[in-house]
Amino acid sequence: MIGRRAFLATAALAALTAPRLGEALSSTSPRVPRVGVLGEVNPIPWMARTPVVDIECRWAEAEGASLGDLASRLLAHDVDVVVAIGTASARAVIQHTTRVPTVAVVDGGLEEDAANASLARSVDNITWLSVPSEAGMARQRLAMLGRLVPHLRRVAVLFDPDTAASAHAVARLHGGAPAPVDDIRSFPVRSVDDVERVLARLTRDDVDGVVVMADTLFTGHTVRLTELTRAANLPTAYGARGFVEAGGLLAVHGDTGDIIRRTVMVVRRILGGESPATVLPSRQAPHVAINVSAAERLGLRVPSTVLARADTLVTR
Repeated sequence: MIGRRAFLATAALAALTAPRLGEALSSTSPRVPRVGVLGEVNPIPWMARTPVVDIECRWAEAEGASLGDLASRLLAHDVDVVVAIGTASARAVIQHTTRVPTVAVVDGGLEEDAANASLARSVDNITWLSVPSEAGMARQRLAMLGRLVPHLRRVAVLFDPDTAASAHAVARLHGGAPAPVDDIRSFPVRSVDDVERVLARLTRDDVDGVVVMADTLFTGHTVRLTELTRAANLPTAYGARGFVEAGGLLAVHGDTGDIIRRTVMVVRRILGGESPATVLPSRQAPHVAINVSAAERLGLRVPSTVLARADTLVTR
């Protein structure tokens, strides 16, 4: 799932300070280029102007307007490139122009990929950057947990029911969890107190492991939730690397920094004169973090194949 607030707050800075951006544009652009950013959720609309690039952001939630209306307003500013956060934003832009280059940063689930592929065939002004979907990463958390925990069958899944992506991901898990898991027990929680009550009731007689989704509710209380899952003595897979650094066992997560770097690279190439049709779509694989010391505390052996798959290893 795309962390939209974190992504755009940092993406603007990354775009403004991207290495060689000015050099790439100096010989091809007679004016300061304009980049429009369109998405659903962010605190405020804003405009950043520098000698290198202008970036104008429009957010449906902040302005109380539809994505279609905001796409029309962005295009009226004579932008050179639009960065569309999410498939709905990309569709809104394409409905208003088949000329302005568009970089679509979208969740890469199977259903979304099929829809995006169909849309891409109808236009040639769009480049897709596919990032891991929460549904796909939830399945991978289960799969990785199964490689660490012998005979993993019964799993508790903690999620915030008010987060649409997580609710969808949990529904998908109930529709078909990866083997050998055959018993998914989902627990909707809306506070840390709810989490504490759920974990206080769970033991290894009830479930073999726990999956914590990548909701803001959890990532905003990393240390406390890690303490709670460790006290429950249950192998747990999380949705952010910070949990592993705080002493948790395993995390499967997206890499916001990499998303930013790849988006800036594509925008720079398009502003430098390349056609969106020639900039090949790309996909980001989820990142895996493992705490070897946590595995030892739980009496688990980490197979060499799992160690090889890990992007981050923690030994404390």
